[in-house]
Amino acid sequence: MLPELESERLWLRPRQLSDLDAIADLNADPQVMRHITAVGAAAMGREAVAARSFSHVAQGLGYWSIFPKEAPAEFIGYVGLIPHSDGLEVPQLSYRFAVRHWGKGYAREATACLLDHGFDTLGFAVVGIATHPKNTASLKLAQRLGFAAAPDDPPVLIGEPAVPAALLRLTREAWKGLRPPAA
Repeated sequence: MLPELESERLWLRPRQLSDLDAIADLNADPQVMRHITAVGAAAMGREAVAARSFSHVAQGLGYWSIFPKEAPAEFIGYVGLIPHSDGLEVPQLSYRFAVRHWGKGYAREATACLLDHGFDTLGFAVVGIATHPKNTASLKLAQRLGFAAAPDDPPVLIGEPAVPAALLRLTREAWKGLRPPAA
């Protein structure tokens, strides 16, 4: 079982089946999916998301649904620490937020909380991100968190049409040295 986590403004709880409709709504938003895949792609449908949502929980990996503490019933997005789909050994940080919650610092706050969990509790030495090279918001977030390019990683395709992903890595040591201050 994944633990509940919290930051100053956010409550992160392990994904539940009851979250799948909200996730399907995120995956149906063209703005959210702009750099991920086509809206309507089978891999982003409710059933496909359900099939992969809970498959790595025994390893401490999975997804956390995010809610603001001030409105604990309002799903605003999710974060995850998941195995990389292309077999890279490094767990991957994943995040997705509803458009109306962009620009509020929630992504940085939630991912920092999850990185603390990954490095401190799970003992990861390295965490990666694979993102679309044109996803400037994701790249800026990764940079603010201390991620650096991983040019030696094998290429991974992302998006539709598929392009080589921007691959980034963050080490435990770098995180401890650059950890964002508590808000």
